[in-house]
Amino acid sequence: MKTTKLIQRIQKLLNRSPEETKLKKLRKTIKQLRNKQRDLEKKLKHSHGKYQRRRLQQKIDLLYLQRGKGLEVYRRIKAERQ
Repeated sequence: MKTTKLIQRIQKLLNRSPEETKLKKLRKTIKQLRNKQRDLEKKLKHSHGKYQRRRLQQKIDLLYLQRGKGLEVYRRIKAERQ
């Protein structure tokens, strides 16, 4: 799945109220973000161009931040439901 689509999906899930958020969907999206981040990190190791490395690093940073936000919301919702 493309990076932009993953980011749009996590933002949509984060904007929902905690009652409407489905934990399985949120967890699955967070996992996909983590996998995408790892793939980009592998590409970064093998890339040589300065511009290409900078773009990959920006995408990795963005995925890292979005995943962090998603994990925070996931943990908060899970704690509230227990």
